[in-house]
Amino acid sequence: MAGNERDWRGVLKWEGRMEELMAGEPDDTCSEILKAFSGAHHFGFQETGSRDHARSFVGLEERRIPLQGKLQCFRDQGQAMCAAADSLLTLQRDSEAATWYQRARDVGAAHGMFTIESTACIGLGMAAFNAGRQEEGRALMRNALVAAELNELDDPRYELDAMTGLISTLFLTNLIDEVEPLVLRFRETVMVQSEKTGVSFAEFDSLHWSARLHEVLCLCTPRFGTPYHSSVIASSTAT
Repeated sequence: MAGNERDWRGVLKWEGRMEELMAGEPDDTCSEILKAFSGAHHFGFQETGSRDHARSFVGLEERRIPLQGKLQCFRDQGQAMCAAADSLLTLQRDSEAATWYQRARDVGAAHGMFTIESTACIGLGMAAFNAGRQEEGRALMRNALVAAELNELDDPRYELDAMTGLISTLFLTNLIDEVEPLVLRFRETVMVQSEKTGVSFAEFDSLHWSARLHEVLCLCTPRFGTPYHSSVIASSTAT
């Protein structure tokens, strides 16, 4: 039994027997059963947008998380914490989401999993921004990028995800001096990885931000060609 995009409805037909299926089973089997049903609800939410699926996903992942700790599957545990927190943000339960992101960050830090730490910091940064704590949100996004640069899987997507979060927050708060080199770095990273793998990803974001940055700088450049300072840019874009 597996929860995937094609058969999620079929999997959920068995959910009424979930406790029966787990009765007497070892922790690893119970974890897999919970994962199958939570995955089905995840795909159900993606397809239907029903918050009932999102709530069910969170509940099942919250049951699975302690089992993963007992099994010492800490990467899976941290990923489950972040996934539950993502859904809680969708449900506008930001304080609960922040609690799970922080727990995931602690797991990542304790076990040297910078990928988990970076993902959790992005989530914490989003939660802080939602609560109006912009400076804290930016600091968390910067921490996410530092952790992503150290990621143990040598996967550039973590760095790109962290840059995406930080660039977005910098644009929102008009910190153009800081965002400009990041946009260039993001674009270069995308191009290098596309050449290595032959797979194009994040190119739209790269082009969108480059165009947006160019537009901002052009709007804020006098005719003799010297850009205004970012404080002028911030005041002009805020009006």
